[in-house]
Amino acid sequence: MFEPKSGLRKIATIATTVALASTLLVSTPSHAAVNYAATDGFLKQSFSNGGKYVEGFTPGKADFGFTLEAMLQRYSLGETSTDLAPAINYNLTDGSVTGTFDAPKGYLFDADGKVKLGMGGKFAFVSSVLKAKNQRLRNGILNILKSKIDRSGDFAPDTNANTFDRAWVVLALDSNGFTKQASALAARMIRHQLKDGGFNDGYDLGQGSPDGTGIVLQALAAVQGQGTPHQRKSAAAAIKKAVAYLQKTAIDGKYFESWGDFNMNGTVYAAMGLKAVGANYAKFRNWINSKLATDGGLQTPWSEGAGDTYATAQGAVALLGKSYLDLLKK
Repeated sequence: MFEPKSGLRKIATIATTVALASTLLVSTPSHAAVNYAATDGFLKQSFSNGGKYVEGFTPGKADFGFTLEAMLQRYSLGETSTDLAPAINYNLTDGSVTGTFDAPKGYLFDADGKVKLGMGGKFAFVSSVLKAKNQRLRNGILNILKSKIDRSGDFAPDTNANTFDRAWVVLALDSNGFTKQASALAARMIRHQLKDGGFNDGYDLGQGSPDGTGIVLQALAAVQGQGTPHQRKSAAAAIKKAVAYLQKTAIDGKYFESWGDFNMNGTVYAAMGLKAVGANYAKFRNWINSKLATDGGLQTPWSEGAGDTYATAQGAVALLGKSYLDLLKK
């Protein structure tokens, strides 16, 4: 994930707006009046090159992390694998894009040809949700991710794994049938919980963040009821502390701030995390819906009333009152 505090608030990005035939109605607590077709239309328009990817800050260059999550948003809004075929084929099955073990030059690998932990986990989770026909590559990535876990059940120190790496790999392992390894990694992930009850954003090591805590809660929800009695007990305690952290630090119990203004990406991640573990998230969802722009996208402080591509690429699931785990049930 591209954390707003480390980049989005330093670069004023105004998402491309589109004229849509559908009219976006005002949000109500029941959400019955919201036309989410506009949001889906906004996301479709955000994909470039024949619907293959979402561009990053460099024109014409894909941001694969956001693209993978934007695919999940479109799927949550009712699109099928057929609708998403250009993006699935490009991002999940094209070896020249993903990289292969014989030619590890794609986005799943670093400059040294090593699998990127978090990106590999996200790739495998999204592949599972969208039922991508990439089993050989997916299994290979999963096997490498498992090989990086040491005897303690955590990633080896030399991997420099962070919050998002661990959480995405837990989601990937669990969704692809490796429940024992997922539960063990989740148990070690809990040991990185901070004194305030939150989990960091991968950068600010001394304090929790809504996005880091939100993705961890989804990972912990994935393994609830699994593992040893000790692992289940530890997960339950960690979830309780993380939920309390989000409830305590939310502004008016509705949203989160960063750099002196509202943090949309962090708020949607927090809302998904709360939903995943069965905690109350209604105020968060109402607030997120209140930030829908007329073009169907989610606003950010710098989008000047229009929808922001990167916020919407992570936020539609939260608009619907769901978490990423809910997409596995479709």
